[in-house]
Amino acid sequence: MYKIAIIGYGKMGHEVESLLQTYNMQVGVIIDNESDWELKWNQFILCDAAIEFSTPDTALSNLKKCISQNIPLVTGTTGWYDSIDEILKECKEKDSSLIYGSNFSIGANIFFTISTELAKLMNQQQQYDCTIHETHHIAKKDAPSGTAISIANKIIHELEGKKSWILGTPQNDSQLSITSSRIGNVVGEHHVTFSSFEDSLSIVHNANNRIGLATGAVKAALWLIKNPGTYNFSDIFFKI
Repeated sequence: MYKIAIIGYGKMGHEVESLLQTYNMQVGVIIDNESDWELKWNQFILCDAAIEFSTPDTALSNLKKCISQNIPLVTGTTGWYDSIDEILKECKEKDSSLIYGSNFSIGANIFFTISTELAKLMNQQQQYDCTIHETHHIAKKDAPSGTAISIANKIIHELEGKKSWILGTPQNDSQLSITSSRIGNVVGEHHVTFSSFEDSLSIVHNANNRIGLATGAVKAALWLIKNPGTYNFSDIFFKI
């Protein structure tokens, strides 16, 4: 039975903990702060893999600790992607394994694919402008969400005329607008809308709970143990 380190013991960490036994895995250690790293290091280094859902402020340090010990890591934390090249370089140097992603829900990743294909179609219908709106719970610190940024980047790659995204009102036609709301206990809602004078078309992904996110992360950890390397979850979700 594989031992999994849970790094970050918020709502997602609790969901991961509840699912591990279903997949013939067990909790090797739970780490939620710097004191835990000091007190539980010997337990951590005996783990077969780690699943990390923490905060943008602590994620980079958590990732580097896993890489230093060559412990396969699945991370669903966003807000650290400015350092992605550095992290991937360290993984290569240490021969360490990593799966990272802005959303581990299978439905959300299908949503990514549909959004990308819709953007391709809209190149033939230039009367439409694209916007993204995301809603999350009031405790979420980063805005826009990592998922919204991922969607925006995929759309920009395919949609002629869009060169970058901006939070709020665009300054010119080449910017794709992302707007954010923080309401109650909303797990996560993402809307991609193409609007023209005549009509509008929207596609929506709504996370009803965190189970789908946790399930994707647990399956990814099991897959990563057997398939070493560095991956974006959106590239491998159909394999797990």
